[in-house]
Amino acid sequence: MLVKTTDSLDLNYIISDFYRDIDSDVIKGNDYLERVQRNCVEQTNPFACYFTLLLGEKPEITWRYNTGQHFGIVDLQYEDVFDLVHPAWLFSYMNFARSMYEIAYTYPELIMKKGASAASLVPLRHRSGEYYWYHQISVRVANDGNQLAAHLNYYHQSTVYTGQLPAMPTLTTFGEQNIMMTSDLNKLSLRFLPGFLAEFLAEAQVNFMLQYRKVIAANGGKKIVQRELLNHIDGVDTIDNLNKIKQRIKKSLMAHFQHPSLDSAHSLAIWLNRYFPLMS
Repeated sequence: MLVKTTDSLDLNYIISDFYRDIDSDVIKGNDYLERVQRNCVEQTNPFACYFTLLLGEKPEITWRYNTGQHFGIVDLQYEDVFDLVHPAWLFSYMNFARSMYEIAYTYPELIMKKGASAASLVPLRHRSGEYYWYHQISVRVANDGNQLAAHLNYYHQSTVYTGQLPAMPTLTTFGEQNIMMTSDLNKLSLRFLPGFLAEFLAEAQVNFMLQYRKVIAANGGKKIVQRELLNHIDGVDTIDNLNKIKQRIKKSLMAHFQHPSLDSAHSLAIWLNRYFPLMS
């Protein structure tokens, strides 16, 4: 099932479907958790903020630090995090989050390993009203038996929203990217890719992009002659139709993301192949 938006689905679904029975007492008197939180405070990095999320039927932020300086919300709550995400990226943020929780639930023995973490780049609304990219890193700080019970999220402020674009999130163990878990994340992300595109493109345009990005990938990222492109795309039979669908995609793309690097069907195809990599 795809996670739609905060208006159409209970946010708890992202987590509670897997971690409904977590015992909240596991964070009480947890020396490791307290030590990690204390280390965060002692870093005194003005570009960073943190919070600890307790999983369960009703996920809850139990500790936060410096969120007021970044987001203007001192007592940051679980629901607030999703309100901070740039609207154009909320669908992918929620679905990638659910996918990573599913993988953590599937591979508990790996999540318990030293250096296990999940990392992504997400645009969040700064207290100034502008959106900035933040590097989000999640690390385990408590477990209930052999399952993840709580994790600490570290946010480091990066460039303004228009400054860069994200690649697919990464999952690591022992400080290195875990190939198996990242591959599973890739598979799960491809399931919600059509829904992600449907947020801003019509059905025919979604079908076009799903085919077009494969053509661009096979061509090493380079554009392809339009007449030749017609031989690779189903449902588009003339150059005139091809130009029209590309123009409509461009218009919708620019209106939705308002990002200078996403200004054509070709730029979208290039980026999709980084954010939703094609499986070999």
